[in-house]
Amino acid sequence: MYLGIMKNKLTPEQEQELARIAMEIQAEAIQMKIDYEKNPSEESGSVIHIHQDSTYLDEDESKVE
Repeated sequence: MYLGIMKNKLTPEQEQELARIAMEIQAEAIQMKIDYEKNPSEESGSVIHIHQDSTYLDEDESKVE
């Protein structure tokens, strides 16, 4: 893990700060996952963007898969 590699190069105070920040990020990620499970986004999924100069627009019956 990254924290193990950096452990020899950080002061004890820096190690504590890094561990605290890592725990905060992990807690936020868990909370975000729980929130998404309770309130799924209608905007999630794949989005296809076709540029105005795309060759797809040159063909009459092209299919985007």
